[in-house]
Amino acid sequence: MNHNSVSLCMIVKNEESYLERCLESVRGIVDEIIIVDTGSSDKTKDIAKRYTDKVFDFKWIDDFSAARNFAIEFASSEYILQLDADEILRFPQNDLLQQLNKDFYYIRIKNDLGSGLYLSHQFIRLFRNSSDIRYRGALHEQVPSDFDIERYGFLSSMEIFHEGYKTHLVKTKQKAQRNLKILLKEIKTKPTAFNYYNLGMQYILEEKHHDALIALKKSYSLGTQYAFSQKVVLDIMKCLQALGQFQEAIKVGKDAVVLYEDVPDFWYQMGLVFMEWGLIKDAQKCFEQCLEIGEENAYKLVQHYDGTGSYMAQAKLAEISLALENHEEALKYIVQAAKASPDTLAIFDIFLSIYPNAKNSEIFQTISSIWPFSPERYIQFISYLYQQRSPLLNEFLIYFGMDVVYPVSTFYYIVAGKYEEAISDFLSNKEQSVEKDPQVNSNLLFLAMATENSGLLDHFDLSLSSKELKWFKNLVDTKKVSEIPVNRSILVIWKQLVTDIIQLQKYEFIDILINATDQPELKLIIAECLQLYGFDALALDVLVETSDQQINRKIYMVAANSLRKLGAMEDALFYFKKAEKIKLDFNVLYEQWRIYSDMDAKTSRELLQKINSLYPDSKWVKEEAYERGVTI
Repeated sequence: MNHNSVSLCMIVKNEESYLERCLESVRGIVDEIIIVDTGSSDKTKDIAKRYTDKVFDFKWIDDFSAARNFAIEFASSEYILQLDADEILRFPQNDLLQQLNKDFYYIRIKNDLGSGLYLSHQFIRLFRNSSDIRYRGALHEQVPSDFDIERYGFLSSMEIFHEGYKTHLVKTKQKAQRNLKILLKEIKTKPTAFNYYNLGMQYILEEKHHDALIALKKSYSLGTQYAFSQKVVLDIMKCLQALGQFQEAIKVGKDAVVLYEDVPDFWYQMGLVFMEWGLIKDAQKCFEQCLEIGEENAYKLVQHYDGTGSYMAQAKLAEISLALENHEEALKYIVQAAKASPDTLAIFDIFLSIYPNAKNSEIFQTISSIWPFSPERYIQFISYLYQQRSPLLNEFLIYFGMDVVYPVSTFYYIVAGKYEEAISDFLSNKEQSVEKDPQVNSNLLFLAMATENSGLLDHFDLSLSSKELKWFKNLVDTKKVSEIPVNRSILVIWKQLVTDIIQLQKYEFIDILINATDQPELKLIIAECLQLYGFDALALDVLVETSDQQINRKIYMVAANSLRKLGAMEDALFYFKKAEKIKLDFNVLYEQWRIYSDMDAKTSRELLQKINSLYPDSKWVKEEAYERGVTI
């Protein structure tokens, strides 16, 4: 069967890093390539000319549609395919080599968000080469989608993979003022739902969530029938969450799951809101609903976060199971998630937190049995383990016999207990340009502690004051420090040092830190880290109260949770109630209910009633009350 001819039309500027891969992906698929350059200063045009002689210049006039329509004027094929330079066409044979009969075709675009996460959406990228079909919109240009529905089709086999999505976001942020100016100008003459949606997205990129919320609500008020309307609602929920308006976000979500059935994204977003709100059991129910819906209908959705009906929901359920101290359930969910999406680093991260004290050799064997081997995947794991300063890194490096280079080599020597080699490695490589690698500072502080050499701290690449640097030197030299005003830098460095000591099992250094300071904030960090790694009894010995009630509340919650895990329920309740007096929230009531449900039915019922009165949006409390015969 003869297929329709297709012209690839592109506009580019300084895309030498991406363009060749894009053009290779359409080799033998398209009949013609037209590339319009809007002012490249790199080798973009040279690369383009290796694939086509139809390379044209276009003077940039702050109008993407004008540039795209200029490219179309040179096309001679029956259909126009539009790609950006940082996109590649995947699996096109079944669709593009068949007979086409629609005027417009939606193609699924898969955006790589990094760390194995993807956002997919449908967009018209293939359309008939006809004089009545041209791009509209100065910034977020698109071909019109308001013709008769019979003119539209969907190519289900192929996809466009957008590998430069994160870079695109950074570039967009850098050009925020330019883009905002263009959008505001266009809205004055074309106050459409689509333009207000794009304005909202621009404000989100600038983290102006209040302004974004206003624009998105305006977009939705102008029409709910558009392909992007579903995304507008989802982004309204995200803005409300960012503004701390959790109850309103849940209200929008509950309406959305009625309007948009079988869309796991809304249930997933409600789960995220409930988690941040502290209603962990309701979050659990949302993620379970995501799995009920599944991913089967995802290909029909105009926009969809991949995995919200499968592995992403499973990962969140593992996270919740871990918070509820159900390690077996957490492992079950994380194994399912890993098998479905082995390249998603968030899944790998949750797995590592399930058994923080297991032997590294055993963890490595478990990883090998769960995650199929591929060089790219395991290199990604190694990079992640280095960033997380996990001693498990050495198991990977040794097993694969990999050459270790600076700065990873310094940490490798630290894990191996070869401190002098680590110092020598740092000193011989410190002039290398390692762009603000925080691991270098963490290495120096640990090595200074381990070798009692405070002079290493002179190499600190941090904006510490002379007083703060002297404070850390005193910690190394005298094992005792005076009180110091704590700021974010101090707390981050201190927490990483405590974490390093525990992960590297240099517990004698923990005693030094405990005895070195009487500051409650610093002791709280030690206790939190000890609790995370299962040292609850020691965590209790470290805690000291302060005059700052906000810090005291954190202290009481750490104490209560450790006491509960140690079986001291009455003492745990004492501290939960002290925390409640400072700030009442779902978590502190839920933790008390967990204890009372096993020892005091009357108080347990009263707590369910109290939770329901304070959190009427909680479906969990209503179901729990019904099962226990409690009137609420």
